[in-house]
Amino acid sequence: MSFENVTTALQAFTTTGDGLTLTLPDARFVTFKVQGNGNVTAGAVAIECCPQTTPTPPSAGSADGMIWTTLTTILVPANKEVEYRAGLVSGTFRARISTPVTGGTVTVLGIRPEAQKGLPHRPLLAASSSMRRHSS
Repeated sequence: MSFENVTTALQAFTTTGDGLTLTLPDARFVTFKVQGNGNVTAGAVAIECCPQTTPTPPSAGSADGMIWTTLTTILVPANKEVEYRAGLVSGTFRARISTPVTGGTVTVLGIRPEAQKGLPHRPLLAASSSMRRHSS
């Protein structure tokens, strides 16, 4: 069995907020998918990183002392999906809605390919309870 990817929902059908975190204690390739749901007329999502690898419980928000750095800011599209390939990264990540979404909602997924050609398989490390495995 091979894992094609591991997906974490950082935001799900929301309009404001910091969202859940994704913790990668060792370097992984990550792609963030930002999906505008509905007739979105405004809104932006900041993909942020903190070099700390301390998992944050889903209901706790940001851990005390975490300093977030914005990797990129993505405008939320209407009824479309936009991808941001962060590359090989580690630390704790979040998708903070930096400009409130109006006219619809946004869903942000963090996707880690676990079985890429030429890369060894790595054990799955649980980053949050919202993780799902997709197997082929």
